[in-house]
Amino acid sequence: MYQPPKVIFEFMSGIEENLANKLKAIGIIVKGEILPNSVYIEDCDDSWSSESSDEESLCNQQSSLEQVSQCMEEHPKIDTLNLDVTAMMAYVSNMTNGHCNYVFIQEVLTQQCAWEAERPVKPVLERLFEGKSLVCCRTAWDDFEKIVNTLGGPMEKVRTEELKKMVEVFPDDYGGDDDYPRHNLKVRGHVRLRSKIIFNFGHRIKALTVSANEGFLRSSLQQGVTYAAFIHESRALTEGKESTAKKIEL
Repeated sequence: MYQPPKVIFEFMSGIEENLANKLKAIGIIVKGEILPNSVYIEDCDDSWSSESSDEESLCNQQSSLEQVSQCMEEHPKIDTLNLDVTAMMAYVSNMTNGHCNYVFIQEVLTQQCAWEAERPVKPVLERLFEGKSLVCCRTAWDDFEKIVNTLGGPMEKVRTEELKKMVEVFPDDYGGDDDYPRHNLKVRGHVRLRSKIIFNFGHRIKALTVSANEGFLRSSLQQGVTYAAFIHESRALTEGKESTAKKIEL
């Protein structure tokens, strides 16, 4: 009986976790040390998806202060914001705190800097946060903190400690059981388990989830499941990459 051959990639100097996971997903056996990702990109930034353009893979949502006002008008009774990992990263990133004047080795970071110069994200988040209770689930905070500890620079870590004082962290299962549609949301494609945990937590506590993960929302909608969410542009942590980047005058 015919058996398909096994494909094995061995990386003598190690391989970043994101790439290793994508290779494993298509049946390749990966050998070698699994390294932390040099650039953290959320689930929506899946450039391997044939259904997404390059622009979509960089999560180019044009958030604005006007959109904040519109969002609050659409959800007048919501006074709690559930922060996704991407929202917390955007809030503490050096890029969104006055340091978007760099050309990085990583093209995605340079592109985000250009967007940040045109459409600053932090003022949008600060406006959204005004008068609201900020919460997140344990999975979101632990993953965010792990990313900051691995990739964040000194000032990004300071901002993380400041954000920690603003956000109340709840257990993942806080708020009771998920309703049937969200409990049965299938984990596949852009619907990753972590994102399902985070968005379901927000839904259970009747919060507006703040995130850059538009891919999750689109894929969930294809399964007939919707969430109350505010989508902002994606911003990565950049302070640790500034030493190898070219600084430019704006």
